[in-house]
Amino acid sequence: MKKFFTLALLAAVAFVGCNPDTPNEGAKPIEPCAEHDVDYVLNEVSGLYYGNQFSASEDVFDYGLVLSNQPDVYDLMSGSVTILPNSQYLFLDLYSTVASPNFSATFKVPNGVYNLDVECSTAANTANYEYTNLYVTNETEGVETFFKSGTVTVTDDLIEVLLVGEDDKTYHIKAPNKLVDNTKTWGNGQMTGEFSTLTADLQVPFADAEANEFYAEYWSDYLCVGKNLWLVYVDDYATGDEFLFMLLADASKPAPVGTFPISGDVSKEIALTGYVDSEGNSQGSWWFKLDENYEVIGLAPLKSGSISISADEEGVLTAQIDTKDDKGNSLSGTCVTANVYVDDPYALSTFSAVPKMVKRGHKVSLAPRAKVKPTMVLKK
Repeated sequence: MKKFFTLALLAAVAFVGCNPDTPNEGAKPIEPCAEHDVDYVLNEVSGLYYGNQFSASEDVFDYGLVLSNQPDVYDLMSGSVTILPNSQYLFLDLYSTVASPNFSATFKVPNGVYNLDVECSTAANTANYEYTNLYVTNETEGVETFFKSGTVTVTDDLIEVLLVGEDDKTYHIKAPNKLVDNTKTWGNGQMTGEFSTLTADLQVPFADAEANEFYAEYWSDYLCVGKNLWLVYVDDYATGDEFLFMLLADASKPAPVGTFPISGDVSKEIALTGYVDSEGNSQGSWWFKLDENYEVIGLAPLKSGSISISADEEGVLTAQIDTKDDKGNSLSGTCVTANVYVDDPYALSTFSAVPKMVKRGHKVSLAPRAKVKPTMVLKK
């Protein structure tokens, strides 16, 4: 697995710290402790559920957590974490025989005792050494501590950590075992500002049916939220206009058909909102303007609206687009085409018996899902 951390501290982004000894509203207060070398009460719990993707056994399930004094620190798409000054982050990688019924959309870590596993076996009731560490920041930098022994004990209301660091200090950290809710955290850590290059509304003509194309890639439940992820490209090669929609569709659907509103709520069938992540990469749904070499010469993140996709019995597809960018410009058009390519054979019957494709000049695929960790803090 790739070992790197993505950090995001942007000068234009304000951050709000909180007193780690002050409980969250509605939560039972956690009594602080001062008996160990290092004691923290961290009242914010963020996390991602990975299912059995990184487990040696299909019956063991992986929960990645961050206990912190900062809320909602995970980027759901990349798994990277926003690191801010004057903060504490305890990363836990826990393996349980209990699966999350709602996947990564919402979950609580199952009760149990998790022993630190320096062999990284991914066995049940272990905390993986490689992804279990403490990161503490001041105004400009951070200190990372890994551990050599200890336990993580999870009960209905409490996550209690007692670990011995590689510095031989004993670390005692407590946090509420509250529900992690990722349903509306899409775009966490994104860059702020306007990124659209448009200066007015755009109506894409899709006038030449032979120059239109619909292309879709199937990525199963890539985000582990209980819905299938599709990368859908709708192109007008006569004008160089290309729409990319990152769709979440119900797992019962063999193809990405229906109406998908642009949203960040991963509990619904949607086209994911477009944004720029902390590394400067475009995520979610976008419009691109391509030159004759398929190089991008214009772009816009799609922030609202919808796309509706349907196909007739002869395999002719219609994609109706009605969206707006981050400046409020309207981007719309209706693509009708028989040039349809779908990389999932189970979906072909929905569109056409034979996949067809005009061009693939700008289309890119997703990187394999991976775990990532922070290694440094960007200065303010």
